[in-house]
Amino acid sequence: MVIERRWKKWVYFYIPLTVFVIGTLFPFYWMAVTALRPDSELYRSWRAVNNAPFWTLQPTLEHFRDLMTRTIFPRWLWNTFVIAVASTGISLACGLLAGYALARLRFPMAGALGTSIFVTYLVPPTLLFIPLADIIRDFQLGNTPWALILTYPTFLIPFCTWLLMGYFKTIPKELEECARIDGATRFGAMTRIIFPIARTSSSPHQRKVRSPLSSGRIPRSRRAGASASSTAAPCAPCAGRPSCAPRCARRASGSPRA
Repeated sequence: MVIERRWKKWVYFYIPLTVFVIGTLFPFYWMAVTALRPDSELYRSWRAVNNAPFWTLQPTLEHFRDLMTRTIFPRWLWNTFVIAVASTGISLACGLLAGYALARLRFPMAGALGTSIFVTYLVPPTLLFIPLADIIRDFQLGNTPWALILTYPTFLIPFCTWLLMGYFKTIPKELEECARIDGATRFGAMTRIIFPIARTSSSPHQRKVRSPLSSGRIPRSRRAGASASSTAAPCAPCAGRPSCAPRCARRASGSPRA
């Protein structure tokens, strides 16, 4: 029975997993071996006797030196980095604000606007090449990094908005409502409560969120008013008797018994 189970485990798990891993990693191995091959091995015929297509016996870094010295590859790499960072920053900033507005704020046509953003994301990018090229030509942005920095967000902003809108809906509204009750503004609750929770991948219930009242960001007069309102109400058992006032105050403030 144990032998049969081991045989099934090898046939249905280990062997398919090995084939899948080899098939996935083989293109990367082939690229690495090709990059390290000398020219004599690259142009050698496959029918040659001393041909070794899957490994090299004389690895060299000559191709990398030629790439860095004979071309402007570092400039190309820097342009790619700048364009990627700028377009990602613009898309993330717009997607955060748009996703939060569609997930939290109530205004007419909010559902239709969210659906239209999703439909915009489904439009194939190839259909937008010609109109985007005309816009870039009209603004004279051709052959500049701004042509890509301003073009990529048109594809990324709908995706970021739809993704963040669904994620903001999973964050409990009670956290934001507590911050608003403590005196935080809508923008303050968004930047101090919602965004820090969305920045992490942990569950909102496992993350300790400090309210603006406890963090000292609310004026003292408002904190005093909130404290007075919380300690003024007596508890139900004592019904406001003077002898129970210290105990009610300790219970409302959360301090331990003396």
